[in-house]
Amino acid sequence: MITKSGTKARIVARLTVLCLLAVLGPTLGCSCKPQQPPKTAMSVTMAVGMLPLTSLVILADHEGLFSRAGVAVTVKKCTTGVMAMDVLQAGEAQIAVAGDTPVVFGSFERRDFRVVTSVASWDNDVTVMARKDRGIVRPADLKGKRIATQKTSVVQFFLHMFLLKHGLSEKDVTICYMPQTEFPQALARGDADAASIREPFTSQANRLLGGNAVAFEEPGLYVEYYSLMASNRFLKEQPEAARCIVRALLAAEAFAKNQPQRARSIVARTISMPEPTLRQLWPRLELRVRLSQSLLVALEDQARWAMSSHLVEQTAMPNYLQFVHLDAMLSVKPSAVSVIR
Repeated sequence: MITKSGTKARIVARLTVLCLLAVLGPTLGCSCKPQQPPKTAMSVTMAVGMLPLTSLVILADHEGLFSRAGVAVTVKKCTTGVMAMDVLQAGEAQIAVAGDTPVVFGSFERRDFRVVTSVASWDNDVTVMARKDRGIVRPADLKGKRIATQKTSVVQFFLHMFLLKHGLSEKDVTICYMPQTEFPQALARGDADAASIREPFTSQANRLLGGNAVAFEEPGLYVEYYSLMASNRFLKEQPEAARCIVRALLAAEAFAKNQPQRARSIVARTISMPEPTLRQLWPRLELRVRLSQSLLVALEDQARWAMSSHLVEQTAMPNYLQFVHLDAMLSVKPSAVSVIR
């Protein structure tokens, strides 16, 4: 027969055991609920042009911000944004970071990618550099000269705008098409009298030419946007990974703002640019994660140029709003979205 006092003793004992398990359970590795296995980080390959305009991506990768945000990013380094876009279109990466010109030419050929966010803009990235010994001291002296540029790239679009501003056209010069990586040596050898050129190739050419170099800058003539593009398949299958990447880029934006000296040092080493050179241009870079209406306007301007210059066969303007993926930015930072929709 169980007495009342015995029942009370058993209840007290059971409560004591439960309390001890509650306190010591975590220490002993015990839990009332089955432990969930750790989540596997989402994986993605990202093709990135090694340029000042991709600084936020470079910083996010170097500082481990992607992994902290929950996505494992393998960066495939490319010399230019055009090459990065080629990697995306070849299916060798799910994401590419490139300028607006590759986006425009890609939009005339296919519909299987979207712009997720811009990561930088700059109104003085491209310049025209020339050899003084070819009698070039002002823009008008370019008439009849050989100018290096890369077809279907931002440097070609800038050259078009530059010539127009100075009363010239492509018919007044001899255009020499070649990869941007060859511009510095082409100028040094004299294979070209001038080049429509950008960093880091501008600094390389300047070192090779020394006092024989003359550079024509046109701040504000053209604002270049660098954006993160993703394949439609990736965005459909891994929407959360896209949001994680945006969060990492926003963290990189804050890092660049709060620690500019360290940020410049990291970027300069990564893209092999002299740090003093990067320090000079750093204040002019707008390293900002956003989706703005001005990006769509820039894409339309370049599309008109591509069609009027017969660089594409199509004659109808693409609808660039359809090439923008709004979900990631609206989910993470809606205040940075100003696209009219």
